[in-house]
Amino acid sequence: MTVSGDDPREARTRATEVRGRRVWGFGGPTSGSGSHDGQSALKLHRGISVLAFLLCVLVVVVFILDGALVPAIVFAVVALGCVGIFVWTSAQLRRT
Repeated sequence: MTVSGDDPREARTRATEVRGRRVWGFGGPTSGSGSHDGQSALKLHRGISVLAFLLCVLVVVVFILDGALVPAIVFAVVALGCVGIFVWTSAQLRRT
């Protein structure tokens, strides 16, 4: 016997409902940016993008000091991609 409004089918539907937009690289029933797991994944992505940016800048400096301009440009573009990911994750965190 169920209490009115506590239909088990509705509870299952609510439990698997994705809250917010989906987070890249994170799956499962609570993969939305509004869930706790989604927020943790966004923070992890943001932190990884910062570390990747710093490493790319270091590699760019090394290539410039070595005189290799083409690899320096390639890693500079990757560093800009890291900045884009950082901005996207920050916007997703602010939105929810």
